[in-house]
Amino acid sequence: MQKKITQYLLLIFLLFALSGGIAIMALSQVTKDLKSVITLHKLEIIRQNLVINLQTVQTNLYTIGTAFGPDLDVIVDNVNSLGKAITSCTGCHHSAVLTGKLIKLKRFTEKYKEALSAFITTTANPARVKRLQMATAKIGELLLQNTREMAFMTNQKLKEKSGTALRKVEHIKQILLASLLSIMLIGCIIAVNLTSEILKPIRELSEASREVASGNLGYTIDFSGTTEFAHLARVFNEMSLSLKEGHERNMNYMMRLSGLYRLTLSFHMVTNKQDIIRELVFGVAEIIRAEKVLVFLYNRERDRYASAFPAYGFTDSDVENWSYEPSFINSLYLKSNKRSIIILPEDHVTKQLLLRETDNIRNLAIIWLKQKGVLTGFLMTINKETEEFVEEDIRLLSVIANNFSVAMDNAQLYRNLHTQMQKLKDTQEQLVQAAKLAAIGELAANIAHEINNPLTSILGYAELMREEEDIESIMRDLEIIESESLRARDIVRQLLEFSKKWPLKISKVDINRLLKEVIELVSLNLKDSEINIVENFSHTPQINADASQLKQVFLNLFNNAVQSMSNGGTLSIGTAKIDNSVMIEVSDTGTGIPDNVAQKIFEPFFTTKKDRGTGLGLPISYRIIKKHGGKIEVKQRVDKGTTFRVILPIRISSL
Repeated sequence: MQKKITQYLLLIFLLFALSGGIAIMALSQVTKDLKSVITLHKLEIIRQNLVINLQTVQTNLYTIGTAFGPDLDVIVDNVNSLGKAITSCTGCHHSAVLTGKLIKLKRFTEKYKEALSAFITTTANPARVKRLQMATAKIGELLLQNTREMAFMTNQKLKEKSGTALRKVEHIKQILLASLLSIMLIGCIIAVNLTSEILKPIRELSEASREVASGNLGYTIDFSGTTEFAHLARVFNEMSLSLKEGHERNMNYMMRLSGLYRLTLSFHMVTNKQDIIRELVFGVAEIIRAEKVLVFLYNRERDRYASAFPAYGFTDSDVENWSYEPSFINSLYLKSNKRSIIILPEDHVTKQLLLRETDNIRNLAIIWLKQKGVLTGFLMTINKETEEFVEEDIRLLSVIANNFSVAMDNAQLYRNLHTQMQKLKDTQEQLVQAAKLAAIGELAANIAHEINNPLTSILGYAELMREEEDIESIMRDLEIIESESLRARDIVRQLLEFSKKWPLKISKVDINRLLKEVIELVSLNLKDSEINIVENFSHTPQINADASQLKQVFLNLFNNAVQSMSNGGTLSIGTAKIDNSVMIEVSDTGTGIPDNVAQKIFEPFFTTKKDRGTGLGLPISYRIIKKHGGKIEVKQRVDKGTTFRVILPIRISSL
């Protein structure tokens, strides 16, 4: 393109040079003609001076000797000027007619000078002088007539040359205008053609760039030649093809990575050995695009590297008895420097490896399988579909082999873990059974202990009644027997309440009013005590709860607090709203609860009241609060009292 642009510019330069040459030649010719016209004008002036001199001499000739006549010296000077003018005109003309007239005029001038000389020098005879004067005047008249004729002819010639010069100037103007227009037209055509030739490949490159930018990688343009644009087009085509190749390579790489990810993920989603082998051979066949894939694992019982099922591209009968001696495989492993290898079809190792598959083998790759650095087998990949095995394939297969080995280790660990878990489960079931038996034994012991005391009293007083005859003593013994029987009945009833799952009877409950009702029940037993009850109730919303079961909870808490203050004290009861819950605090100034005891207060049958309690009050309260979706907490301070905090949701989530 640079050469073409140079040629176009050179052509335009030549056209301008040609136009300039034509203009210079025309101007030279016009200049020459104009110089000739100027010269003619100068000669015309000389001829006019000649005529004026002749007329002056003639006038002087007639007035000589009078008062108005000039001196003879003036006449002589005019005659000499007349001769010089004729001489100068003779040297300037080349026309034969004019030259002849000038020669004739020169002869007349000589005669005129001679006649005038004779006239001037003759003084003797006036008649003669008069005659010479007339002769001289006649010659002057002829000279003047010829001069005028020649001046007329010269004037015509001057007009003709001036007209010719003007026509040439006009013609040159037309030539210059035509040349300029032609050059402009040719220049425009060249510019349009050059612009078109420049913009056409640029448009094609721009369109091709848009195609590539839109994702049409590998798009090429057909632009032949040796210009810069052709070179640029070839470079663009190479770039586009390179981008396509790189994109395909990246996509292939991404597909392989995706396949590797899926395969690695599938390794860790299965725990069966055969499933892991299946994922391996089918995954490798998909990622590498191999025709046949087979796994060989070391069999300790047979002491051989035997084929594993399933295999890709083989039938079960093809690989059923396919195995190798450990010495052969270990030797090949050491010769390969413990690295995966690519084996060519003509290699003698191929025939040793492929016992019955020596036909139609294009390429073969062996990938070693190792667990904790110990060779456990190898992966055999046969006949890659599109091309030969490359190092990238070997690296990818090595990564897959490592993941396969990890999956096999995990499978073995899973089987071991499953066995251990089964053993642990069996042991746990035994422990649970033992715990159940222990719990039943402890429950039976507690029940026996709790019921044994009233039964012992009943039996004792029954024996006493046999010996007593006093009615009052018998009635007193019967009252004790009745009291102990009622005590045994209460123990059995609490056991039934603890074992049963009483359903909640939900209703709207004003917790402050419910607490006041419970306080009234407790206050009946505090008339003679030194225990003060302090109420710190705040405004709380109604809650959804079972009022009857909550009364049982708070009655139990209040009674426990009263029993802990045998020497008097203060029972503080307060409420508050916390977020979407209502909080109730029950505090006493009693003896408090030791840390080792606080951890067991919600356990069934645990009590510190010796013969006065069953150890079921707080466990029952704990269960009721949990059924309401709340929680019960205890904050103890030895010798400084105890605080129970109950938190109940305003609305039970299940409702």
